[in-house]
Amino acid sequence: MRAVLFVLSVLLCGAAAAQAPDVAWPKERKAPDGTVITVYQPQIEQWADNNLSARAAVAVTRPGEKEPGFGVIELAARTEIDKGSDLVTLSSVRIIKGSFPGASPQEAETYLATLRAALPKQGWPASAQALQANLAIAQAKSKQKALALNNDPPQILFRTAPSLLVPIDGKPVVHEVKEAPGLKRVYNTTALILFDDSSSKYYLWALDKWWEAKSLEREWSVALPPTSLDRAREALAKQFEPIESKDAEGKPRFDPGAVPQIIIATQPTELLQSKGEPRFTPIPGTQILYMENSSSDIFMELGAQTYYVLISGRWFSARKLTGPWSFVAAKSLPADFAKIPPGHPMGDVLASVAGTPQANEAAIANQIPQTATVQRDVQPTPAKYDGDKPQWKPIDGTPLSYAFNVGFPVIRVDEKTYYMVQNGVWFSATAPSGPWVVAASVPSVIYTIPPSSPVHYVTYVRVYSSTPTTVLVGYTPGYYGTVMSSDGVVVYGTGYVYPPYMSPYYPYYWYPPPPTYGYGWGFTVGFFFGFALGPPWHYGGCCWGGPPMVIHHSNVTINNSYNRWGGKSTSITGPGGRNVKGSQVGNTTFAKGSGSNNVYAGRDGNVYRRDETGDWEKYQGKGQGWSDIDRPGGDRPGGDRPGGERPSQLPAGSSGARPNQSLPGETRNSLDRQAQSRDVGAQRAQQYRSSGAGGFQGGGGMRGGGGMRGGGGRR
Repeated sequence: MRAVLFVLSVLLCGAAAAQAPDVAWPKERKAPDGTVITVYQPQIEQWADNNLSARAAVAVTRPGEKEPGFGVIELAARTEIDKGSDLVTLSSVRIIKGSFPGASPQEAETYLATLRAALPKQGWPASAQALQANLAIAQAKSKQKALALNNDPPQILFRTAPSLLVPIDGKPVVHEVKEAPGLKRVYNTTALILFDDSSSKYYLWALDKWWEAKSLEREWSVALPPTSLDRAREALAKQFEPIESKDAEGKPRFDPGAVPQIIIATQPTELLQSKGEPRFTPIPGTQILYMENSSSDIFMELGAQTYYVLISGRWFSARKLTGPWSFVAAKSLPADFAKIPPGHPMGDVLASVAGTPQANEAAIANQIPQTATVQRDVQPTPAKYDGDKPQWKPIDGTPLSYAFNVGFPVIRVDEKTYYMVQNGVWFSATAPSGPWVVAASVPSVIYTIPPSSPVHYVTYVRVYSSTPTTVLVGYTPGYYGTVMSSDGVVVYGTGYVYPPYMSPYYPYYWYPPPPTYGYGWGFTVGFFFGFALGPPWHYGGCCWGGPPMVIHHSNVTINNSYNRWGGKSTSITGPGGRNVKGSQVGNTTFAKGSGSNNVYAGRDGNVYRRDETGDWEKYQGKGQGWSDIDRPGGDRPGGDRPGGERPSQLPAGSSGARPNQSLPGETRNSLDRQAQSRDVGAQRAQQYRSSGAGGFQGGGGMRGGGGMRGGGGRR
């Protein structure tokens, strides 16, 4: 995909491939008496938090029988989810009831008893992509709460020449550097910016070289710095994020010989760039042009002669590329945006156009959690308050307060009740200094923290259940910043600009808040509190490590934050969580399953299958076979017409759409959607595993904006 908000950096271990669970359907089980049971891919009715309810078609072949009996079961299961491995384990599976057309009540009870006895104790592995596609396409509904966000536009810059955006979190904070006498450093940035007293110049380390300027706002040029700067850079190597000359894919950020303009930004800023003067190209079937020589998502709507840009899932418009820019709700876009062909180079933006299947799918993906089972003796990194004592700020609209001088979100409920989140796990204590223990529950008032609060993102971390020794926890992508907007699309960031915390004490810790929009070249990603592995770095550092998320064709995939406890797993064990039980999926090919996965459970209790031509048949019962749904009750053997052909059921001139013929509880359209969701899910699961990187590489509908990626990130 073209545009990336983040780049997924964690590669799954190839050594796990041989032990990878088989996620394909149908799944076959053999009962002790020799009965063979085939369970087809579940069709989801509801998936909330970690609880799933679904229906599934089953086939039961008893010993000595040549023909199976088909039926529909309704099941409920707990889902243990590892998004980074595209793995969902359906555990604690319960068969609620079943329906077996043509079977007697006694036979139906026998079938159910056999099915219940054959349920695997270790659970059923499934592809998260497959189940997610089923929920998104067949159900097309998202039940997550939409938020009223702040959609004020950031500063949007447009450049036709190579440019590099370097963000500073607010007014520059400059202090001495003990590791380098005579030099001062700008502390509230992930970049390395130093000030040399002897030359009265600022120096920036970027693109593998030093740059200099008399002031931060002036023009920067390549420098020949004193050797003291290189010594300082070596001494501070672990305290800044270098702006490399190559991107995450190893490609040069700029053409050979190009000298980019350095732009220092002290407020939320997005940099849009074109390679030379803008060149616009029509999008077929629409009155929309797109800028083909830009990595940003820039459009021209011909009717109103208005420019549109997509930044972090939000749309902004202007009459000139230089602005001023205004927010446009995704529901209020010109209708032609929804007509962009999905396969077009700009088709990814459909995930940010309200009402499109891609937007619905992104919404579904954004509500599926990442889960983990946590041992109660896991120990967090101690909360170290700058100045040794917590400083509290009230959370508007709630009775809560949060400590703003610490590298983790610590929330005070009352004088004896405190909660903290680290790497997707809730901890509780009776004092802000601890001792901290894994929380088995979280007060509901915490989930009322509004988007205007910098700790709002903790509301996406949940405790689902607990035992005397473990706690089942999980978080949805809102924990990493993707939220559901009130105009029907998933966006990145709440839009609120939160104040950072700068320590007044050496070594001048900087605690960046959760980001607004994409804020340039990547400042937003992973560099805000909540993901720390250790004590704060000088740069404010909580989150050394790879970016957490990829948006790909409407699928929101997050890096497993629970891996930060010591490995790639959904089981966190032992003191400190360092002893890990692996549960990865490696670089496997998509398994074929036990036969064709073309049998479906109808909501009406009937069983349907799609034949090789795409037509639908209904199961009539054992001994009666399958009938064409256009001729209820009639067997449809292949030879009932000359050559086994059947007359077309499509209206004259149709290109493939079948009439929406009503069935008891099902329609052709609903069955077609279920088949489409199953096919799409299988393709995505195949793509996920064949990518060799544990996930889709490349972004999708939500853009992080400009900076050294040259804009919205279109690859």
